[in-house]
Amino acid sequence: MRARCRFWHRRRRFWEGTWARLDLARVAQRARRPGEEATLLAEVRARAAAAGAPVFAALATRADERQAAGRAELGPLTEREYQVAQLVAEGATNRELAERLVISPKTASAHIEHILAKLQMSRRAEIAAWVSRGRSSG
Repeated sequence: MRARCRFWHRRRRFWEGTWARLDLARVAQRARRPGEEATLLAEVRARAAAAGAPVFAALATRADERQAAGRAELGPLTEREYQVAQLVAEGATNRELAERLVISPKTASAHIEHILAKLQMSRRAEIAAWVSRGRSSG
């Protein structure tokens, strides 16, 4: 993808190069690399300001807002840990978690241990309560 950005930049194709940066920011967000995402979005805003393209600045701002909203919902958990927490709240066992998420039961257990540690809790029921009350602080 970075090569794609350079390709469009060399050809002085602002729109395509800027879209490529927005795509890269989306990839960084999904890969949980917030620093890289923020850098790419800043590049988009700078390019948009230099070119007088408010559409791209608005798109970058919306991506920042989505990132902040997503982090607030997850609390201290990663997306995968939050998925596990939701399944725990539904009453799923480790084996059921493993089957639904296509992971091993041992990995499911490790996720639960990490969730308990991050939320400073000691039981699965506390995880379920945390999810049901809207992810307020532990």
